[in-house]
Amino acid sequence: MAGTVATAWWRVRLTCAAVWALTVYWLAIFPRARLELRHWHARASAIPDPVLRRQALHKLQTEHFTAEGAAAFAILSTMRCCWKVVRLCVAFEVMYDFLDALAEESVADVLADNRQLYRALGAAFATNAQPEDFYAHHDQHDDGGYLQALIDTCGHALIELPSHHQVLLALDQLAARAAEAQSLHHAATQDRYAALARWAEHERPAGSALHWWELAAGSGSPLGIFALVAAASRRRTTAAQALETERAYFPWVAALSWLLESLVDLGDDLRLGGHSYVAHYAAPSEAATRLALISTQAAADVRRLRQPARHSLLLAGMVAMNLSHAGASSAGAREASRAVREAIGSSISPLLAALRLRRFLSNAAPRLRRASAAGT
Repeated sequence: MAGTVATAWWRVRLTCAAVWALTVYWLAIFPRARLELRHWHARASAIPDPVLRRQALHKLQTEHFTAEGAAAFAILSTMRCCWKVVRLCVAFEVMYDFLDALAEESVADVLADNRQLYRALGAAFATNAQPEDFYAHHDQHDDGGYLQALIDTCGHALIELPSHHQVLLALDQLAARAAEAQSLHHAATQDRYAALARWAEHERPAGSALHWWELAAGSGSPLGIFALVAAASRRRTTAAQALETERAYFPWVAALSWLLESLVDLGDDLRLGGHSYVAHYAAPSEAATRLALISTQAAADVRRLRQPARHSLLLAGMVAMNLSHAGASSAGAREASRAVREAIGSSISPLLAALRLRRFLSNAAPRLRRASAAGT
């Protein structure tokens, strides 16, 4: 009886939080995130090097959903600091996506290039960072200060958050882990991943039952960083609470995030010969079983944090953002997508519907503009 009452109360609490969070997101956070993205689009358009400019603009055009999702972590922040959290999360995600594009380029020493590029993640939170040539091993260099502007925006916004000093250590750890995971991931292929596997085993938390590729995926995800940024907006956040947030998001929530992204991108990764995390599963049925288990554990972890309903909504939103992708309906992903939806529960349904509509409208807009231009 007590369990039934607790479950019913949790559903009421989650529903109330969802109504509040969705209202705040669409009326306040989303418009601000779009404003920040327009700013970075203008900066990217001014990049002198044509290759870097094309990469930056392509990522902004194709990955804007991830930046909008990163901004959603502002529902955890205070209203006083909301815009600073949006600015930081959007800038960090834009930088993350830009580095992702750079790391996929063919250069003489891929791993050295990746490691130097991804040093930018740590620089975003460094209090006394010295100027650095992040393009030292890259073929292109002249980005007109674009990458440094992203780093500076993150750093300046973080310093303005009242509890930034309480989250710095955890942010540094997550940024360093993500930098190495992404560097090794982009240097690997489906048949050359031994270095990534060894490193992931070294990073294994005590008692973790995750496979090495699940740990590697979780290491590369920035979700824990966004949660810590939001925590820094609250004056009473302590270092212990920051550590709790880090441990809640890594490895389970973070692993689910990157595994789902890998799932919906599986077809492209296999076609292009890139390294895919979910390709390590022996069959779609194994992927479905493992992702359902990871989803269940991730949901349990965020419910132990302060503001559990809001963290749970962010988890459901992350899942919905990935499952709204066309790749989630492909033959190789369908079974795992269904298993994750069932594990997360009914909270995902309205978010999934909203994000599918958002993708449809986003994809339809260019066609409508072309049709309108042809008719004039």
